[in-house]
Amino acid sequence: MASVSASHLIIFIASLVIAAGVVGTLTTGVDRVSSAIDDRSLDVSQQVRMDMAIISDPSDTPYSGDELTIHVRNTGSQGVPTEPSAVDIVLNGQFVGNDNLAVEDVNDPDSPVWDPGDVVAITITDDGVDTTGDNRLILTVNEDQETFEFTT
Repeated sequence: MASVSASHLIIFIASLVIAAGVVGTLTTGVDRVSSAIDDRSLDVSQQVRMDMAIISDPSDTPYSGDELTIHVRNTGSQGVPTEPSAVDIVLNGQFVGNDNLAVEDVNDPDSPVWDPGDVVAITITDDGVDTTGDNRLILTVNEDQETFEFTT
């Protein structure tokens, strides 16, 4: 009889050890998923706060010589610095560097921040990009991307 009790005790202890291992593994997995969800929610909230709309007229986009100007409204709830490094532009498949960009808040030219609801004029000065005929401009600000197709 004592041998049955001893074998039951060994099986009980072994099952407790296995259960503790499973609980530890599940807890670690849940912690990792929770951390990933927290990180992703911060990214999504950043994207939701930044939204913009290109409001320039595609049929009458101001283009003279090697200078192209587009107007963009901040329709999000977050301000953005009014500096060329805050925007990324690809014009007809070619990246436009910060040296060839000027960003100015049309509502308040002295403002260092592009506030929600304000419009900025982005002037692209790049004679290396062919902009005759149909054109495609991709504007990216804080991972929010807008595409603008226009004719010059």
